[in-house]
Parts: sequence; structure tokens; C-alpha cells
Amino acid sequence: MGSTTQRDTTLLRAVKTGNLINTRALLAKGGNANAKDRDGVTVLMFAAQAGYLEILRVLVQRGADVNYASRRYGITALMVAAAHAQLDCARFLLQSGANVNAQNEDGSTALMAATQMGDRSMVKLLCHHGADVNVIDRSGDTAWKLALSQNHLEIAEDLREAGATLEPLPDSSILFPVVASGRPEGLPTWLDMGLNVNVCNESGETPLMVATDRGDWQMVELLIRAGANVNARNSDGSTALMAAAAQGQLSIASALLKAGADIYTGDRDGETALHLAVLEGHQDMVKLLLGWGADVHAVNRFGDVPLMLAAIQGHSEIMTLLVPRISRDRRDALLNAKISGETPLSLAIRQGDLNAVQILLNSGADIHLTTEGGKTPLMTAAEVGNVAIIERLLLTPIDLNLQDEKGATALMWAAHRGHQFAVQLLIERGANINLKHRGGCTALMLAEFNRHHEIVKLLRAAGAQE
Repeated sequence: MGSTTQRDTTLLRAVKTGNLINTRALLAKGGNANAKDRDGVTVLMFAAQAGYLEILRVLVQRGADVNYASRRYGITALMVAAAHAQLDCARFLLQSGANVNAQNEDGSTALMAATQMGDRSMVKLLCHHGADVNVIDRSGDTAWKLALSQNHLEIAEDLREAGATLEPLPDSSILFPVVASGRPEGLPTWLDMGLNVNVCNESGETPLMVATDRGDWQMVELLIRAGANVNARNSDGSTALMAAAAQGQLSIASALLKAGADIYTGDRDGETALHLAVLEGHQDMVKLLLGWGADVHAVNRFGDVPLMLAAIQGHSEIMTLLVPRISRDRRDALLNAKISGETPLSLAIRQGDLNAVQILLNSGADIHLTTEGGKTPLMTAAEVGNVAIIERLLLTPIDLNLQDEKGATALMWAAHRGHQFAVQLLIERGANINLKHRGGCTALMLAEFNRHHEIVKLLRAAGAQE
């Protein structure tokens, strides 16, 4: 016969592996039904954790102490079963006399463990067997507070019905978890308790803003009906409408606008809902906002109007929506506005967006207007090598040989950057191939210096001189 320690070790192994036959045999030979490991975790606890109900029955029949608390942390078998969703094992332990209100070293109970796990069936079982729903652990938490902190709203309601004391809590401790849960059906219950629907979190966000960020339109509508302030601002000056616009949440934006959301207000950077929708390329959102009268002339603190942002991002379809809304007396100013030395036309050219270029030119953008450094739209198109845009620009009578502040022409820019087809097109349209910039270089010299051999051949064939 082995020593008691050896017997315990053997029994522990049998229980951990779920070996019912060996467990019975070892117990029949005098094995200790309360055998435990070095941390004081008993065989009963291991069986409860793994859900070995038959082994649990055998151990209890052989005298296992259902209320033994482990040496470390003071955990009981019932707490283990509750924490691991072992409902049948928990039921058996309760029927076998387990103390439903036993507390571990932290003052926590089996009910608290089940609550944190979000195990509603376990919570109901424990409450049915007399669990004290108002026990307070060493952290000052009750099961109800834990349910709220974990977004287990149905369990919180079950505990309330079971007699939980609803301690005064910050409204934010309740409403934000409710909104984040994505379960709108739970919201009316809490709002009926008189909670402040416009409470703010540490970022200044309201529940309405959080619901909008989540794209939860049902929650948004419930909050609006409950009196949520649709024009509340967070610490960045943003509103729920701005968040909806930036995300392209049409249903939410529509609900907010119908509830009185201010379409003209801007955030700390002066960006309106329209700015944000344009920036993110949400065409349908732009249509919605324009339909509600959004201001296409609004300027953010960087000097950008929505049209400029559309040009920067290459959203040509959105540009077609914006341009007709620009008032006649401001059209020239906005179409030809300069921000950081660039115009909407130059930005569209740099984006390679032919549609945007056509829209701007057809709407009155100045094809002769230069950007920083005296660069014309044609020079910009030549620099990026976009032949289609060059051809569109050349439909308007323009001087191919204009020079920027450094004396460079469109041909020089194309040769310098190595854009062979742009060079060929400009030569065919009559560009002067022998002009020199202020440094004394011709297009040929620039091509040679940058080793653009095919362009060198083109220029020489056209009669270019050193």
C-alpha cells in the first residue's frame, strides 16, 4: 500500500482525467474523498470545474466536504462550479448542502462569480437556493454592480427582481454599459428609473454619441425619444451628427436631423458634418446633408471648404454635388481658392482625377491660375505625367510655353520627371523645345541629366539643341 500522499496524488490524477472507474476503485481502497493538492484545491473542486457530475456524486457519497475552502483564496467547490458554468454540478452541490453564501478571501460569493461570467441560468439557480443578492465584497461591489460593469443587463434585472439594493450609482455607470451592450430592449427599464440620458463620460461623450459611434440606430432612436440632446458636444466639439456623417450612417443622421440636430455647427477645428462626410467620401451622406441645407461655403480652421476637401481626396462625384450649390457671387472665389499654395484644380490634377478636372473647368475654374512657384495647371499635369488631363487642358487655348518662377515650362517638367508620353504630346502640340530655365538648362539637358534616354531621343528627333 502506498503512503497517504501517494494515494492523494493518484486520486487527484484520476479525478482530473475524469476516470470514474479508477476514482471509485481508489475510494473503495480507502482513498481520501477530501484529497487536495498543495494549494488546498480538493478533488471535489477539480470535478466541479470539469463538470464530472458522476465523480462529484461518488466523492460526496464517500464523505467529501462540500463546504471546504481552499487554502489559497478560500474558494469552495460551489464557487468553482459557478465560475465555470457547470450548472448540473452546482445544483448537485446545493442539494448536498453547499453553502450558497460562502465567501472567499475577497468576500466574493458564487453568485458574484456567476454574474461576472454572465451565466444567467446559474444566477437564477443560486437565487432560487437563497443566495444573498446584497453581499458586498472587499472592493465594495455587489452582484448587481458587477452585472452592470460587465454589461450583463438581463442579469442585473434578475438581481433587481430578486431584491438587490440599487445603490446610488453615477448614471454613467449604468447608461454607458447599457448602450455599449447593443441590446436596446434593456434601455427603457433603466431610463424609467430617472437616469440622466445626457450624462457624459470622461471624454465628454453622451450615450447618444456612443450609440452613434457604434452605428446602433435603434439605440439612437430610443435615446432621442428619451430626450437625448442631439446637439451635445464632446471634448473635441464634435456632435452625434458629425460622427454619423463621418461614418456614413444615413439612418442615424436622418434621425438626428429630424430631431433638430444643428447641421451648421463645426467642431473644434471648424469642421461641419458636411466637411466630414466629404472627407470620408460618403456620397449619399453628402446628398442627405445638402438636402437639409448644409453650407457648402463653410470654412474650417485650415481654410478648407468642402469642395477643397473633395478635390484633395479625389472625390469627383461629390464635387458634382457641391459645385451647383455654391452661390454665384462666391463661385469664382471658391473654385479658385488657394490653400497652402494649391487650388481645387491643381489638387484634382495631382490626384489624376480627370472627372474632377472637367467638373472644375466646366464650372469656371481658372485654367491660367498659378499655384505656388508660378506653376500653371498645365505644368502640374506635365509634372505628374497625366496625358489625359494634359489633353483636356489643351482643349482651351493656352500658352504651352509659359514659364514658372524658375523659368521651367510644362515640357521641362515632363522631361525632368521622365514622362515620355507627356513629352511627346507637348512636342506634337508645338511646345518650344529649346527654351531654357533660369539655370540655363533646356528640356533636353534635364532629360540627359536624369538619364531619361527615350525622352532624349524624342527631343533630339524633334530638333532639340544642347
